[in-house]
Amino acid sequence: MEVKNNLDSSRDGFEQKIEQMEIKCYRAKEKKVKMIEELNLISDVSTDYESD
Repeated sequence: MEVKNNLDSSRDGFEQKIEQMEIKCYRAKEKKVKMIEELNLISDVSTDYESD
């Protein structure tokens, strides 16, 4: 019975780690979207960076 409890707690810990990683990934994606939106707002498309 103790072995089963250890397996259950290991599984719970593993599932908790997966959930934490999913949340971290979601937050990183949201941060990336926000950064892209900010860059699009501050970028000036009329600027010609190719000319000397």
